[in-house]
Amino acid sequence: MNDYKMNFYVDYINQNVLNRINYARLQEDYQTEEKAYTKSVLNALHQGVMEVYGTETFDRDTLEEGFVLLPGVLQSRENGNVCIALLELDLSSSGEHWGTDYLTKYGCINPREEEMPDAVRQFLKETYGTYDYGYTATLTDDIHVDKERLPDALKEILADFGNHVFVPCSREEVSENLLDYTEDGDMER
Repeated sequence: MNDYKMNFYVDYINQNVLNRINYARLQEDYQTEEKAYTKSVLNALHQGVMEVYGTETFDRDTLEEGFVLLPGVLQSRENGNVCIALLELDLSSSGEHWGTDYLTKYGCINPREEEMPDAVRQFLKETYGTYDYGYTATLTDDIHVDKERLPDALKEILADFGNHVFVPCSREEVSENLLDYTEDGDMER
């Protein structure tokens, strides 16, 4: 494994954030007006950016590896649903978007996962489909995202997330509330 900062960021959020989120609560909070829990989780993920990368402003020369994983938020163009996401962006190609991991009631889901049941894949497609996205940091060379032209819901979340403190759940609470999927795609707690 390369000693890329992106790998250290993944380790950091796996140890300090992702395993301490109440994903059922997060999915419910996406539907609220305030989205306080959503913003608190986004803030915790952003604090990891500051801790690992040591900056929240990135350009072509910031990272040797050329890629960065950043927390952000997306909004479905079809139905307006929002979701916290981890966005993989290429700093060397003007912020090209390479991948998205969704934080949903099923946990942190990568749609490229081959073993994902069709029901979960369908959930992602129906709930989020095509989307607009923004991220918590600044990419000075990104020609794909204009934070001033984002949908209002995304602008509000990105403007206010820093005012919300994440209170980690116990591991027991996380496992009690995380939906899991079986091989046939049926959901179970």
